[in-house]
Amino acid sequence: MRLVLSRRGLLAVALFFSLWMQPLWAEADPVRFSLKTPVPQPDQPALIIVADQALTGLSVALLAKEPDPALGAASGESGEHKFAAKKLGAGQKATFKLGTGKVGATHWEGMITATVGGEVWKRPVTFDTVLTRTLQIGYDKNYVSPHLNVEKRFVELTLSGPAGRAEMEVFSDEGIKMGEGKASFAGEAPGTWLRIPWDGTSAAQNESVVLRLSVKLFDKDGASAHINLYPWFVSVPHEDVNFDTSSAEVRESEKAKLDESLRRITTVLDRVEKTLLKWSEQGVMMGALPQPMLFVTGHTDTVGADGDNLTLSRSRAKAIAAYFRQKGFRMPIYFVGYGERSPRVHSGDNVDEARNRRADYTLTLQPPPTLSGTSWSKL
Repeated sequence: MRLVLSRRGLLAVALFFSLWMQPLWAEADPVRFSLKTPVPQPDQPALIIVADQALTGLSVALLAKEPDPALGAASGESGEHKFAAKKLGAGQKATFKLGTGKVGATHWEGMITATVGGEVWKRPVTFDTVLTRTLQIGYDKNYVSPHLNVEKRFVELTLSGPAGRAEMEVFSDEGIKMGEGKASFAGEAPGTWLRIPWDGTSAAQNESVVLRLSVKLFDKDGASAHINLYPWFVSVPHEDVNFDTSSAEVRESEKAKLDESLRRITTVLDRVEKTLLKWSEQGVMMGALPQPMLFVTGHTDTVGADGDNLTLSRSRAKAIAAYFRQKGFRMPIYFVGYGERSPRVHSGDNVDEARNRRADYTLTLQPPPTLSGTSWSKL
Protein backbone atom coordinates (compact mmCIF):
# COMPACT_ATOMS: atom_id res chain seq x y z
CA MET A 1 0.00 0.00 0.00
CA ARG A 2 1.37 3.42 -0.91
CA LEU A 3 1.10 5.83 2.01
CA VAL A 4 2.16 9.49 2.18
CA LEU A 5 2.23 10.49 5.83
CA SER A 6 1.44 14.18 5.77
CA ARG A 7 0.06 15.78 8.90
CA ARG A 8 -3.39 16.01 7.38
CA GLY A 9 -3.31 12.51 5.96
CA LEU A 10 -1.95 10.75 9.04
CA LEU A 11 -5.37 10.38 10.64
CA ALA A 12 -6.81 9.05 7.40
CA VAL A 13 -4.12 6.39 7.32
CA ALA A 14 -4.67 5.60 11.00
CA LEU A 15 -8.40 5.22 10.50
CA PHE A 16 -7.82 3.02 7.50
CA PHE A 17 -5.44 0.80 9.41
CA SER A 18 -7.95 0.47 12.24
CA LEU A 19 -10.43 -0.76 9.66
CA TRP A 20 -7.76 -2.90 8.00
CA MET A 21 -7.06 -4.71 11.25
CA GLN A 22 -10.75 -5.37 11.81
CA PRO A 23 -12.34 -8.33 9.95
CA LEU A 24 -13.27 -6.48 6.76
CA TRP A 25 -12.68 -9.84 5.15
CA ALA A 26 -11.72 -13.24 6.39
CA GLU A 27 -8.69 -15.24 5.32
CA ALA A 28 -10.97 -17.22 3.02
CA ASP A 29 -12.11 -14.07 1.19
CA PRO A 30 -11.16 -14.15 -2.49
CA VAL A 31 -9.72 -10.58 -2.60
CA ARG A 32 -7.44 -8.20 -0.72
CA PHE A 33 -7.83 -4.40 -0.59
CA SER A 34 -5.53 -1.40 -0.27
CA LEU A 35 -5.89 2.36 -0.59
CA LYS A 36 -3.84 5.00 -2.35
CA THR A 37 -4.32 8.05 -0.12
CA PRO A 38 -3.58 10.87 0.49
CA VAL A 39 -2.43 11.97 -2.96
CA PRO A 40 -1.81 15.37 -4.62
CA GLN A 41 -3.53 16.66 -7.74
CA PRO A 42 -3.70 15.73 -10.59
CA ASP A 43 -3.61 12.19 -9.18
CA GLN A 44 -6.70 10.77 -7.46
CA PRO A 45 -7.19 8.47 -4.46
CA ALA A 46 -7.75 4.88 -5.49
CA LEU A 47 -9.14 1.59 -4.19
CA ILE A 48 -6.96 -1.32 -5.26
CA ILE A 49 -8.43 -4.82 -5.27
CA VAL A 50 -6.19 -7.89 -5.73
CA ALA A 51 -7.81 -11.25 -6.51
CA ASP A 52 -6.48 -14.22 -4.55
CA GLN A 53 -8.87 -16.48 -6.47
CA ALA A 54 -10.27 -16.25 -9.98
CA LEU A 55 -13.50 -14.26 -10.01
CA THR A 56 -16.03 -12.69 -12.36
CA GLY A 57 -18.54 -9.88 -12.15
CA LEU A 58 -16.57 -7.76 -9.72
CA SER A 59 -18.54 -4.65 -8.79
CA VAL A 60 -17.96 -1.86 -6.29
CA ALA A 61 -20.75 0.47 -5.18
CA LEU A 62 -19.65 3.33 -2.91
CA LEU A 63 -21.46 6.29 -1.39
CA ALA A 64 -19.44 9.49 -0.81
CA LYS A 65 -20.20 11.21 2.50
CA GLU A 66 -18.93 14.00 4.75
CA PRO A 67 -15.67 12.99 6.47
CA ASP A 68 -14.62 13.36 10.08
CA PRO A 69 -13.67 17.08 10.52
CA ALA A 70 -10.34 15.95 11.96
CA LEU A 71 -9.32 14.87 8.46
CA GLY A 72 -9.50 18.46 7.22
CA ALA A 73 -11.79 20.28 4.82
CA ALA A 74 -14.42 18.14 3.10
CA SER A 75 -13.99 17.61 -0.63
CA GLY A 76 -17.66 18.03 -1.41
CA GLU A 77 -17.80 14.66 -3.17
CA SER A 78 -21.31 13.19 -2.98
CA GLY A 79 -23.63 10.59 -4.45
CA GLU A 80 -23.08 6.98 -5.47
CA HIS A 81 -19.99 5.86 -7.38
CA LYS A 82 -19.94 2.50 -9.17
CA PHE A 83 -17.06 0.48 -10.61
CA ALA A 84 -16.82 -2.92 -12.26
CA ALA A 85 -14.39 -5.47 -13.66
CA LYS A 86 -15.67 -8.39 -15.69
CA LYS A 87 -12.97 -10.85 -14.77
CA LEU A 88 -9.86 -11.15 -12.58
CA GLY A 89 -7.52 -14.11 -12.47
CA ALA A 90 -5.69 -15.12 -9.32
CA GLY A 91 -2.99 -12.49 -8.61
CA GLN A 92 -4.50 -9.88 -10.90
CA LYS A 93 -5.61 -6.51 -9.61
CA ALA A 94 -8.10 -3.79 -10.44
CA THR A 95 -7.53 -0.13 -9.56
CA PHE A 96 -10.53 2.17 -9.21
CA LYS A 97 -10.00 5.94 -9.09
CA LEU A 98 -12.18 7.48 -6.40
CA GLY A 99 -14.09 10.75 -6.70
CA THR A 100 -14.15 13.45 -9.33
CA GLY A 101 -10.89 15.23 -8.48
CA LYS A 102 -12.19 17.57 -5.79
CA VAL A 103 -9.61 18.64 -3.21
CA GLY A 104 -10.28 17.59 0.38
CA ALA A 105 -11.31 14.61 2.48
CA THR A 106 -14.07 12.12 1.66
CA HIS A 107 -15.67 9.31 3.67
CA TRP A 108 -16.73 6.26 1.66
CA GLU A 109 -19.17 3.46 2.51
CA GLY A 110 -20.37 0.68 0.25
CA MET A 111 -20.33 -2.90 -0.93
CA ILE A 112 -17.99 -5.04 -3.00
CA THR A 113 -19.57 -7.98 -4.87
CA ALA A 114 -18.11 -10.74 -7.03
CA THR A 115 -18.85 -14.25 -8.25
CA VAL A 116 -16.32 -16.86 -7.13
CA GLY A 117 -16.65 -20.53 -8.01
CA GLY A 118 -20.26 -20.02 -9.03
CA GLU A 119 -21.20 -18.37 -5.73
CA VAL A 120 -21.87 -14.71 -5.00
CA TRP A 121 -19.49 -13.13 -2.50
CA LYS A 122 -20.19 -9.76 -0.81
CA ARG A 123 -18.27 -7.59 1.63
CA PRO A 124 -19.17 -4.14 3.10
CA VAL A 125 -16.33 -1.56 3.20
CA THR A 126 -15.81 1.86 4.78
CA PHE A 127 -12.75 4.10 4.54
CA ASP A 128 -11.55 7.69 4.07
CA THR A 129 -9.47 9.37 1.36
CA VAL A 130 -7.73 12.74 1.02
CA LEU A 131 -6.86 14.60 -2.18
CA THR A 132 -4.44 17.50 -1.68
CA ARG A 133 -3.96 20.58 -3.81
CA THR A 134 -0.96 20.71 -6.13
CA LEU A 135 1.20 23.63 -5.03
CA GLN A 136 3.74 25.50 -7.12
CA ILE A 137 6.79 27.22 -5.63
CA GLY A 138 8.18 30.30 -7.35
CA TYR A 139 11.69 31.69 -6.99
CA ASP A 140 13.95 34.33 -8.50
CA LYS A 141 16.17 32.52 -11.00
CA ASN A 142 18.73 35.28 -10.59
CA TYR A 143 20.47 34.17 -7.41
CA VAL A 144 22.18 37.56 -7.16
CA SER A 145 18.93 39.26 -6.20
CA PRO A 146 17.08 40.84 -3.25
CA HIS A 147 15.26 37.52 -2.74
CA LEU A 148 18.33 35.54 -1.71
CA ASN A 149 21.21 36.47 0.58
CA VAL A 150 23.50 33.64 1.60
CA GLU A 151 25.57 35.89 3.89
CA LYS A 152 22.46 37.11 5.74
CA ARG A 153 20.98 33.61 5.56
CA PHE A 154 17.56 34.01 4.01
CA VAL A 155 15.68 33.10 0.84
CA GLU A 156 12.33 34.41 -0.41
CA LEU A 157 9.93 32.20 -2.37
CA THR A 158 6.33 32.38 -3.54
CA LEU A 159 3.56 29.79 -3.17
CA SER A 160 0.53 29.21 -5.38
CA GLY A 161 -1.76 28.84 -2.34
CA PRO A 162 -2.35 30.73 0.92
CA ALA A 163 0.88 30.37 2.89
CA GLY A 164 1.05 28.28 6.06
CA ARG A 165 4.63 27.47 7.04
CA ALA A 166 8.05 26.49 5.72
CA GLU A 167 10.88 24.12 6.58
CA MET A 168 14.40 24.31 5.14
CA GLU A 169 17.74 22.48 5.30
CA VAL A 170 20.98 24.01 4.02
CA PHE A 171 23.87 21.91 2.66
CA SER A 172 27.43 22.83 1.72
CA ASP A 173 29.27 21.85 -1.43
CA GLU A 174 30.92 19.12 0.64
CA GLY A 175 27.46 17.64 1.31
CA ILE A 176 27.53 18.74 4.98
CA LYS A 177 24.37 20.09 6.56
CA MET A 178 25.23 23.71 7.36
CA GLY A 179 21.95 24.93 8.81
CA GLU A 180 18.19 24.75 8.95
CA GLY A 181 15.28 27.14 9.17
CA LYS A 182 11.57 27.38 9.83
CA ALA A 183 8.99 30.07 9.23
CA SER A 184 5.29 30.49 9.98
CA PHE A 185 2.94 32.51 7.83
CA ALA A 186 -0.57 33.88 8.23
CA GLY A 187 -2.26 32.79 5.02
CA GLU A 188 -0.47 35.31 2.79
CA ALA A 189 -2.01 35.49 -0.69
CA PRO A 190 -0.62 33.36 -3.53
CA GLY A 191 2.37 35.02 -5.19
CA THR A 192 3.51 36.85 -2.06
CA TRP A 193 7.26 36.73 -1.42
CA LEU A 194 7.75 34.63 1.71
CA ARG A 195 11.00 35.07 3.63
CA ILE A 196 12.57 31.95 5.13
CA PRO A 197 15.65 32.50 7.31
CA TRP A 198 18.08 29.83 8.42
CA ASP A 199 20.54 29.36 11.27
CA GLY A 200 23.87 27.62 11.00
CA THR A 201 24.18 24.36 12.92
CA SER A 202 27.58 23.08 11.83
CA ALA A 203 30.67 24.57 10.28
CA ALA A 204 31.61 23.60 6.75
CA GLN A 205 35.19 22.55 6.11
CA ASN A 206 37.86 23.46 3.56
CA GLU A 207 36.33 26.84 2.65
CA SER A 208 33.20 25.15 1.28
CA VAL A 209 30.08 27.25 0.75
CA VAL A 210 26.32 26.82 0.45
CA LEU A 211 25.37 24.56 -2.46
CA ARG A 212 21.77 23.45 -1.87
CA LEU A 213 18.69 24.81 -0.13
CA SER A 214 16.09 22.08 0.43
CA VAL A 215 12.80 23.88 1.08
CA LYS A 216 9.34 22.53 1.87
CA LEU A 217 6.42 24.97 1.82
CA PHE A 218 2.96 24.25 3.24
CA ASP A 219 -0.28 26.07 2.52
CA LYS A 220 -2.69 26.91 5.33
CA ASP A 221 -4.54 23.60 4.80
CA GLY A 222 -1.36 21.54 5.21
CA ALA A 223 -0.73 20.66 1.55
CA SER A 224 2.95 20.89 0.70
CA ALA A 225 5.45 21.30 -2.12
CA HIS A 226 9.23 20.83 -2.16
CA ILE A 227 12.03 22.50 -4.09
CA ASN A 228 15.83 22.29 -4.21
CA LEU A 229 17.70 25.50 -5.00
CA TYR A 230 21.40 25.62 -5.86
CA PRO A 231 22.74 29.14 -5.13
CA TRP A 232 26.34 27.98 -5.35
CA PHE A 233 28.66 30.90 -5.98
CA VAL A 234 32.41 30.79 -5.40
CA SER A 235 34.74 33.73 -6.01
CA VAL A 236 38.15 32.08 -6.31
CA PRO A 237 40.98 34.00 -4.59
CA HIS A 238 44.07 34.39 -6.76
CA GLU A 239 47.09 36.52 -7.58
CA ASP A 240 46.37 38.97 -10.38
CA VAL A 241 48.10 38.58 -13.72
CA ASN A 242 50.05 41.61 -15.00
CA PHE A 243 49.73 42.47 -18.69
CA ASP A 244 51.87 44.81 -20.73
CA THR A 245 50.27 48.16 -21.54
CA SER A 246 47.51 47.79 -24.17
CA SER A 247 48.32 44.07 -24.48
CA ALA A 248 46.19 40.96 -23.87
CA GLU A 249 49.05 38.48 -24.24
CA VAL A 250 49.84 36.36 -21.17
CA ARG A 251 53.52 36.87 -20.41
CA GLU A 252 55.66 33.86 -19.62
CA SER A 253 56.50 35.29 -16.20
CA GLU A 254 52.76 35.40 -15.31
CA LYS A 255 51.83 31.84 -16.22
CA ALA A 256 52.75 30.47 -12.78
CA LYS A 257 50.05 32.70 -11.28
CA LEU A 258 47.47 31.25 -13.66
CA ASP A 259 48.66 27.71 -12.93
CA GLU A 260 48.08 28.28 -9.21
CA SER A 261 44.66 29.85 -9.90
CA LEU A 262 43.72 26.84 -11.99
CA ARG A 263 44.79 24.51 -9.18
CA ARG A 264 42.47 26.35 -6.77
CA ILE A 265 39.61 26.30 -9.26
CA THR A 266 40.04 22.55 -9.83
CA THR A 267 40.08 21.88 -6.07
CA VAL A 268 36.70 23.59 -5.69
CA LEU A 269 35.25 21.81 -8.73
CA ASP A 270 36.40 18.39 -7.53
CA ARG A 271 34.62 19.03 -4.25
CA VAL A 272 31.29 20.12 -5.73
CA GLU A 273 31.27 17.43 -8.45
CA LYS A 274 31.78 14.72 -5.83
CA THR A 275 28.87 16.07 -3.78
CA LEU A 276 26.51 16.40 -6.76
CA LEU A 277 27.30 12.86 -7.87
CA LYS A 278 26.63 11.50 -4.39
CA TRP A 279 23.27 13.29 -4.23
CA SER A 280 22.38 11.94 -7.66
CA GLU A 281 23.16 8.38 -6.54
CA GLN A 282 21.05 8.91 -3.41
CA GLY A 283 18.08 10.16 -5.44
CA VAL A 284 18.26 13.68 -4.00
CA MET A 285 18.67 15.06 -7.49
CA MET A 286 16.63 13.89 -10.46
CA GLY A 287 17.67 14.18 -14.09
CA ALA A 288 20.92 15.65 -15.37
CA LEU A 289 23.44 16.96 -12.85
CA PRO A 290 23.83 20.76 -12.69
CA GLN A 291 26.85 21.88 -14.70
CA PRO A 292 29.47 23.95 -12.84
CA MET A 293 30.86 26.76 -15.00
CA LEU A 294 33.77 29.20 -14.79
CA PHE A 295 33.21 32.91 -15.45
CA VAL A 296 36.21 35.19 -16.06
CA THR A 297 35.66 38.95 -15.76
CA GLY A 298 38.31 41.37 -17.01
CA HIS A 299 38.93 44.89 -15.62
CA THR A 300 41.22 47.83 -16.44
CA ASP A 301 42.31 51.07 -14.80
CA THR A 302 41.05 54.43 -16.06
CA VAL A 303 43.92 55.14 -18.43
CA GLY A 304 42.56 55.42 -21.96
CA ALA A 305 39.09 55.71 -23.47
CA ASP A 306 36.17 53.80 -21.96
CA GLY A 307 35.38 51.89 -25.15
CA ASP A 308 39.01 50.90 -25.66
CA ASN A 309 39.21 49.67 -22.07
CA LEU A 310 36.08 47.56 -22.54
CA THR A 311 37.66 45.86 -25.55
CA LEU A 312 41.00 45.43 -23.80
CA SER A 313 39.50 43.94 -20.64
CA ARG A 314 37.43 41.51 -22.68
CA SER A 315 40.49 40.42 -24.65
CA ARG A 316 42.46 39.86 -21.44
CA ALA A 317 39.63 37.82 -19.91
CA LYS A 318 39.48 35.73 -23.08
CA ALA A 319 43.26 35.19 -22.97
CA ILE A 320 43.04 33.89 -19.40
CA ALA A 321 40.12 31.62 -20.29
CA ALA A 322 42.04 30.28 -23.28
CA TYR A 323 45.07 29.58 -21.09
CA PHE A 324 42.94 27.55 -18.67
CA ARG A 325 41.47 25.58 -21.57
CA GLN A 326 44.93 24.95 -22.99
CA LYS A 327 45.98 23.55 -19.60
CA GLY A 328 43.14 21.01 -19.69
CA PHE A 329 40.27 22.76 -17.92
CA ARG A 330 37.21 20.73 -19.00
CA MET A 331 34.22 22.75 -17.76
CA PRO A 332 32.44 25.48 -19.77
CA ILE A 333 34.25 28.84 -19.60
CA TYR A 334 32.66 32.23 -20.19
CA PHE A 335 34.31 35.63 -20.25
CA VAL A 336 33.32 39.30 -20.24
CA GLY A 337 35.09 42.67 -20.07
CA TYR A 338 34.00 45.52 -17.79
CA GLY A 339 36.81 47.90 -18.65
CA GLU A 340 37.04 50.64 -16.03
CA ARG A 341 33.36 50.38 -14.99
CA SER A 342 33.78 48.21 -11.90
CA PRO A 343 36.99 49.35 -10.19
CA ARG A 344 38.39 47.75 -7.06
CA VAL A 345 39.79 51.15 -6.07
CA HIS A 346 37.94 54.29 -7.15
CA SER A 347 40.16 56.86 -8.83
CA GLY A 348 39.99 59.78 -11.20
CA ASP A 349 40.24 59.51 -14.96
CA ASN A 350 43.55 58.47 -16.55
CA VAL A 351 44.95 57.11 -13.26
CA ASP A 352 47.42 54.23 -13.56
CA GLU A 353 46.05 52.09 -10.70
CA ALA A 354 47.47 48.54 -10.79
CA ARG A 355 44.85 47.18 -8.38
CA ASN A 356 42.15 47.91 -10.96
CA ARG A 357 43.94 45.94 -13.69
CA ARG A 358 42.68 42.52 -12.74
CA ALA A 359 40.46 39.55 -13.56
CA ASP A 360 37.87 37.84 -11.35
CA TYR A 361 37.24 34.09 -11.40
CA THR A 362 33.76 32.93 -10.42
CA LEU A 363 32.43 29.37 -10.22
CA THR A 364 28.66 28.89 -10.25
CA LEU A 365 25.90 26.73 -11.74
CA GLN A 366 24.31 29.49 -13.79
CA PRO A 367 25.49 32.71 -15.44
CA PRO A 368 25.78 35.64 -13.00
CA PRO A 369 24.24 38.95 -14.06
CA THR A 370 26.53 41.32 -15.96
CA LEU A 371 26.79 45.10 -16.10
CA SER A 372 24.42 46.87 -18.45
CA GLY A 373 25.60 46.72 -22.05
CA THR A 374 27.81 43.65 -21.51
CA SER A 375 27.19 39.92 -21.80
CA TRP A 376 28.99 36.63 -21.37
CA SER A 377 30.78 35.03 -24.30
CA LYS A 378 31.53 31.32 -24.32
CA LEU A 379 35.07 30.27 -25.10
